[in-house]
Amino acid sequence: MAGEKIYEMLWDCEYCGTRKLLGKTHRHCPNCGATQDPNRRYFPEEADKVAVTDHIYYGADRVCPFCKTPNGAKSTFCGNCGGSLDGSKEVERKIDPNLATASQQNSNQPNSNSDSNLAFKDSKWIKAHEKTPKWVKWMLGGGTSGILGFLLVGVLWTESVKIHVTKHEWERAIAIEQFQPVSESEWCDSMPSEAYSVTRSREVRSYNQVADGEDCSTVRTDRGDGTYSESESCTTRYRDEPVYDSKCYYKIDKWAFDRNAEAKGIGLEVTPYWPVPSYRECVSTSLGCERLGNRSEKYLVHFEESEGETKGEKHDCEFDETKWKSYQPTVLYKVEKSVIFNFITCDSIQLYDSNLKQN
Repeated sequence: MAGEKIYEMLWDCEYCGTRKLLGKTHRHCPNCGATQDPNRRYFPEEADKVAVTDHIYYGADRVCPFCKTPNGAKSTFCGNCGGSLDGSKEVERKIDPNLATASQQNSNQPNSNSDSNLAFKDSKWIKAHEKTPKWVKWMLGGGTSGILGFLLVGVLWTESVKIHVTKHEWERAIAIEQFQPVSESEWCDSMPSEAYSVTRSREVRSYNQVADGEDCSTVRTDRGDGTYSESESCTTRYRDEPVYDSKCYYKIDKWAFDRNAEAKGIGLEVTPYWPVPSYRECVSTSLGCERLGNRSEKYLVHFEESEGETKGEKHDCEFDETKWKSYQPTVLYKVEKSVIFNFITCDSIQLYDSNLKQN
């Protein structure tokens, strides 16, 4: 690698306490004679760097399976005990601590018993249910993963409650469209030919990525033989350069939504019906002509909890018309409700007792 420099790793003698011994030069402690432990190698600080010259690299050291002494890659027998190095493994290489990612640096979580670790601490949109035990709050603590865990438990942790119908509500609507001038905008090269009253504006249409220097960092790589390499790693830095184009603002005559004809009702006494729209229908299309558009319908059943600490708590469910009609005000139902978020799962509503009426 261009610009690569080689330096010695360091190690500390665990027996006599001698520090900053050289990984390549000192295979044994010069103070007490102890054999170097490759697991104790580390990268030096800037002031402790010792350059390596005229060193031929044959590969990472291999650990003697008998005495655990590191030996050069070309060795056949251990220089300390004479044991065969057949099948011996390479030493474990160190990772430069300066390359630790931000996620690794932030992996140590605060004490899980701290209230600040709760996913819903100080939240304006997530509130703990009064029945939520402390162990769940602690389990769900901490950052994005805590919030995701909290949401998952909130959905899956349910209890069965009794509910009854308080009101049926329905709404049907037919859209009425009018052929009229509509204001729109588009890049001028895509403007429809029918456009009129056109004005142009110079605006940013896109961005080009333009090289804007480099971001460089020093990379240190343990070579496994008591030395490490040091080199500069650079990546190109880019900036956004705006690309301008002509934006056209115009009017075009087209069909557009104007209003809804609506019919609404409460209760089951009156069968839901479609409104009779009043609109201006034309033989040939011209400005001011009207036509019918899409139809929409909505059927809501309003429920209320029938007993327990949350008696009177209200819930709404939307159904198709057939299912909407099937729920009766005099019948008691049961449904699964989220313990944490207090919402019911409308698809889980079942008849509690067909003969049991609300008191």
